[in-house]
This record gives sequence, C-alpha cells and structure tokens, in this order.
Amino acid sequence: MSLDKQELRQRLEAVAAQVSAPRLTVEGLVRRIRRRRARIIGLVSGSLLAVAAIAVAVPIGLSLTSTGPALGPSASPEKLPFSLSYTVAVNGQSVVFPKNGTTPSFTVTPGEDLRINVDVIVPAHARVAALWLGISKGILGSGPKHRPIGINYPMLAHTRRPLGPGSHRFRLRWTVPAGLRPGASRLLAAAWYTRQGVTADVAEPIVTLIMR
Repeated sequence: MSLDKQELRQRLEAVAAQVSAPRLTVEGLVRRIRRRRARIIGLVSGSLLAVAAIAVAVPIGLSLTSTGPALGPSASPEKLPFSLSYTVAVNGQSVVFPKNGTTPSFTVTPGEDLRINVDVIVPAHARVAALWLGISKGILGSGPKHRPIGINYPMLAHTRRPLGPGSHRFRLRWTVPAGLRPGASRLLAAAWYTRQGVTADVAEPIVTLIMR
C-alpha cells in the first residue's frame, strides 16, 4: 500500500498529537528521518570506498612483489653469494645485461621468428645448481623444489647439470605470437638457484621484447 505526501503528513500529525512531549512535531520527525537516512548513506558510501581501495591496492602489491628477484626463505638480496651476467643476441643484434640499471630491450614484430643466443657468465668460484631460460608475461617467481613461476610462455632451455665458472652459451628459437598488439611486451627471463653458502632462488628479466 502506498501513501501520498498529504496522507503521510496527516498520519504523522496524528502520531505527534498522541505523544505528550511538546517537542515532538511533524517537522521534528521528518528531520530525524532525514538524519538517519543520511547516516545510512554515509556508512554505505564509506564501505564502497574501502572496497575500491582494496581492489586497487591488491594488483599494485602483487606487481611490486612479483616482478623482482624471487629469493628462497633463507636468502635476501644482500646475502646472495654471487650474481650472473648475461650477453644476449637477437637475430644478430647483441646487448649486454647490466648488473644495475634498466633491463635492455629489443623491438620485434608479431609473428617474427627469433634466433636468440644467451651467454650466461658464472663468476669465479661460483656454481649454479640449475638454470631455466624462457619467456615471461611479466610475473616472475620461484615455486616448490626451486621450480620457476611465470617463465614458461614458453620455456626455452633448462640445464640438466650444474654450471661452473665461465661462460655458457644457450641457442634458443622463439616465434613471437602473431596476435600481440603494437606496444605489448614480453620478457626473456632467467631463473636459477644455488646452494653455495645459502640456498637462494633468483628469477630475473634479461631483456624486454617490445612489439613494433
């Protein structure tokens, strides 16, 4: 049953007349209803803002955590016993992976066949237990039993034996997916672990492949 404004006002006046407190009037009841409605709307708006803030924070937290080196529970960056160096050539164009700074990039074409040579340089007195090379969409990490995460789009190489000091060359082939849009990117990445001094798992980008 719906009430029009006139009938609602008459009923409120009747209720107010039955109450002994002189301050209870129709206008007072209306003001109370409006204040209560405003409080309810404010609570709902605050809840929606909190949900929106969480939705924004989660992807940022994930991208910040997952794009850097992934270390095992017993290792931290300052405790890593050593780091690897890389020299990469894509279709004859070479670049050296910097130890510090921005990851170098190559411009490629969707559908292009890439011949990739990666020279992995292990420093003196160091030993890599296992190493993986592959394509990543941007998320890198390490899973159970040192298995890499996010580096299998596709996986291009995996060592079967430990790597000692010196340079180790890997010859890779990869066809860039034809459906990638201009400006999209993929990472050529490495994942490796060592048991030298501490057990450490590392996943790091080597070069960025940017679509024309």
